[in-house]
Parts: sequence; structure tokens; C-alpha cells
Amino acid sequence: MAARRQTPRTSRPKRQPARRILVVTEGRLTEPQYVEGLNRYLRSAGATATVKSVPVGKDPLKVVRKCIEIRDKATADVKGYDFCVCLVDVDQHEALGDACQLAGRESILLLVSNLKFEAWLRWHVEDKRSAQSTSQLDNLTANLGLVTKKMLAPAFPFHAVHEACEIARRADPDLEAGRVGPDPSSAMPILVDLMLGR
Repeated sequence: MAARRQTPRTSRPKRQPARRILVVTEGRLTEPQYVEGLNRYLRSAGATATVKSVPVGKDPLKVVRKCIEIRDKATADVKGYDFCVCLVDVDQHEALGDACQLAGRESILLLVSNLKFEAWLRWHVEDKRSAQSTSQLDNLTANLGLVTKKMLAPAFPFHAVHEACEIARRADPDLEAGRVGPDPSSAMPILVDLMLGR
């Protein structure tokens, strides 16, 4: 009786664990809702984002310090993060420079939106880069149907995130973390890339 020829088993490629991203926001409603919605929309196998809104007021230095605290606690609990990101606005923050320096020393990606996060939201529906005041941006995003009373619209156009990234990169060709870009600008494409596993 002839021996059966055994075919070698091919092993499946080992699955890389998803990168864990901590996103800490100074905003209590809009930014967390946006990141959570984007996380659902992208459903990337490469990364998963955990959003924490920190009640420290509009102080970017306190936001970075809180991010360090959350990161260090997670590391002590053996559930560390691969990337830590803070989302802050320019507004009129005196401590923004110190926040950028501390974030850099702590390897935290501080993503600044100038003048505020709504500039980034706007680019999901229109490619306009005129500078706006805080109240003008609030009115504009409301009129565009993106935000109502700091709540993200239920039908927010997450599908346009790639176009928003292109607009942001044209608005600020030197876009990077820990830096204040021109008005308007946003470093949010960095977070989008991380969430896509890039």
C-alpha cells in the first residue's frame, strides 16, 4: 500500500493586535462624539480609539497633564496605549506653548485646531478656508447642519473625512503635532491616519 502524501499545512498569518489609541479632548461633547463616530465609520482593523473628555476647562496644559495621568494609570494596569493624543483649540490659550512642550517631552501627540475644532468639521462639507471668529464658526457649522448646541448632527458626513484631510493638508502644508498652524487649520489628519492603522 502506497503511503499517503501529506500536503504541508500552511499557517495563517498571525494577526497583529490592534493599536490602542487614547484620545483626550478638552471639548466635552463635539470632539468625543466626532472621534467615536469616526471610529465607528472607519472600523479599522489597524487601530481602536478610546476617547476621554476631561473636565479641566479650556486649558491645554491641564488636558496634557490629564492625558499623562490616564496613560500612566493604564500602563500600571497593563492595558497601555500605543499612542496618546490630545485635541485642543487655539482659542486664547496662554498655556498652549507650555502644553506643546510638555506633550513633546511625554511623546503625546498634541493636535491643535486653529481657531477651534469646528474649522475641521466645516471641511467635511466645504472647501473654504476663510478665517472666522468663534461665534461665526459656531453659526456656520450650525447652518451647515453639522452641529447643534455643541451636539454633532446624527447624520454627520463622516464619509467626507478623506476630503477633509486633503483640505487640512492644503491649508497647512507643514501640518504636524505640537504646532499651531495658520488660521484656519487642524492637525486632525494625524489622528485619522492613526485610526486607519497608518
